[in-house]
Amino acid sequence: MMKRKILISILLSMILIFTTTSLDRNTSKENSTSEVISKIIPENITAEAAVTPYHEPTADPVILLFIWLTSGYDLQPENQYTYVNNPKTLYTDAGRSVLDVLLGLTDTPHYTWYQSTDGVTWTQMSSQTGKNLTVTPNKVGTVYYQQRTQWYTLFATALSPTVYSKVAFVTTFDAPVKATSLKVTADSNYLYNNQENAATTFARATPTPINATGNVTWSIDDTSLATIDSKTGLVTANTNKKSGTVKVTGTMTNHDGTSVTDSVNIKIGGGLDDQTVTEGQKATFSIQGKFDQKPTSVVWHRVSTSGQDTVVDNSGNNMTYTTPTTTASDNGSKYYAVITITSGSSTSTITTNQALLTVNKNVTPAVTVTNTIFNNSYNDHDSGNTTINNVAKGDKVSYHANLNDTNTNSSMTKATFSLTIPVNSTVEGLKVNNQDYHDYTVTSDTENMYITINNLNFSSSKQLTIQLDTTIGDTLTSNFVSKSSLSGFDNSNNNVVTTKGQNTNLNFANNSIVLKANDWDYGNINAYTYQKLINRNKLASSPLEVTDNRREKKALKLYLAQSLPFKSGQNELPSELRYYQNDGTYNILNSEGTLVSETVEGESLNSVNWEDSEGPQLYINNVITAPGNYSTSLEWSLVESI
Repeated sequence: MMKRKILISILLSMILIFTTTSLDRNTSKENSTSEVISKIIPENITAEAAVTPYHEPTADPVILLFIWLTSGYDLQPENQYTYVNNPKTLYTDAGRSVLDVLLGLTDTPHYTWYQSTDGVTWTQMSSQTGKNLTVTPNKVGTVYYQQRTQWYTLFATALSPTVYSKVAFVTTFDAPVKATSLKVTADSNYLYNNQENAATTFARATPTPINATGNVTWSIDDTSLATIDSKTGLVTANTNKKSGTVKVTGTMTNHDGTSVTDSVNIKIGGGLDDQTVTEGQKATFSIQGKFDQKPTSVVWHRVSTSGQDTVVDNSGNNMTYTTPTTTASDNGSKYYAVITITSGSSTSTITTNQALLTVNKNVTPAVTVTNTIFNNSYNDHDSGNTTINNVAKGDKVSYHANLNDTNTNSSMTKATFSLTIPVNSTVEGLKVNNQDYHDYTVTSDTENMYITINNLNFSSSKQLTIQLDTTIGDTLTSNFVSKSSLSGFDNSNNNVVTTKGQNTNLNFANNSIVLKANDWDYGNINAYTYQKLINRNKLASSPLEVTDNRREKKALKLYLAQSLPFKSGQNELPSELRYYQNDGTYNILNSEGTLVSETVEGESLNSVNWEDSEGPQLYINNVITAPGNYSTSLEWSLVESI
């Protein structure tokens, strides 16, 4: 039996106002002075000067792999530093677009060099008509150089393809400057080996300090894959379809015989790499090499193991192709791409190598763990048999697990299944595939008992069923979550899988019923109100919240009683509380109690909820003579039916 008084609570809210401020930060940046038009601009070495080239340099050529879409220089003359009477060579290399080549099949390159000592006034070096220019300065200073290349047969015309290099300078000091380190890079880190014309790229060397006066020479570690020009760094791939990686090394030798080196790797291949995946995965093939812009089109092909060639993607110019999910039947198939490049009216085609797809069998177990739980002593469970309710001490509880490996290629011979059960449980027996099994261990802590089942073997059967029979002991909590997991090992003792199982739940019975009574009120009443029925204000929750955890649910009757009148101090409210049924009849509440609800055996008692026309309503008999806050206490009581 419990009593509740009507209480009033006030909720006070507070609003916190946050303000934010921001600070403007002024940043300053020094502007550089006029720019030297050259490949390398020295900093704090020589005074910068505004250079006007003899002719505006030609834009860098657009090259797709080894197909030139525009004419230009792929090797510009580089800035050089030297000392008096020490020779330096400016190396160049220029090429024509495929269209210019077709229009001038017999044309050859002709070279003209120009020089300037002030970067403004230029003179032609009439005696210098070679591709490369070697100069030996005899005094300190800077001289600028620019090259023109024209292609023609007998004589140049206005239509002869002509390109101009960028301006390079040679700065001469009175004494040599020693290099302390060297950084080597390559214009392209991939060269094709399966085309009619050999693929090329240039290696580059940058010393520290930038104004070092030594000379750079080049070497390569495998000339069967590619060769290198020891002076220019031009790397040329083989055309014999031999693949691999070469190491290109640059060495700068100082005036005193010391040297610094660095290297870069360049891959030689047919454009595609072989791919290896596990069945069920996808494979991605990517076209390699340097592309200044995307090709006009790329068509991807698949060649089956029987030799059937099928186009698998001709949707555009995709540089990669990803296969559908692979199966074992894809093993040994090959893929290649046909690349089309159009420049004006000229069209060129490049076909990559056929890359091999290797698909390994998937030997990783695909194990599912399905758990269920049964109370053999009391039948109260959910529809999926994953939760049992009203479990009590002494109940016979069985844990079931179905372990299923759906991968027929997997090999799992030593698997361990772990299961947690409530502490104080007693293990009555364990079966695997309906056979008694004894290879297990039991450990525990303050809340859990850990069952570890060892050496489960999936080699002869891909499906194992486990049944653990227990007896529930003293319970420490109102519920328990049983967890499980499976760890598997192959014949080489490699861990190949760890799978968590489905949780199962045990809700323990405490054979109790808990009542929580909530207050209600009838609001403000006019002092001159009488012979009037007043309904209660709406409740935010149930007037009586019931939690029925009885395992044996006997029939109950719930009563509500009023022993004392409404009072404010010594003043009594002239009233009566009428308890209305849903049919409109009522009983006046008194100390004997009025029946609110009742249950039959096996039925749970529910919380009390009233419609507006039901439950206790206040009737004012006479005029209220004294103002005040009137209250009373009501009593809820439960009686077991006999």
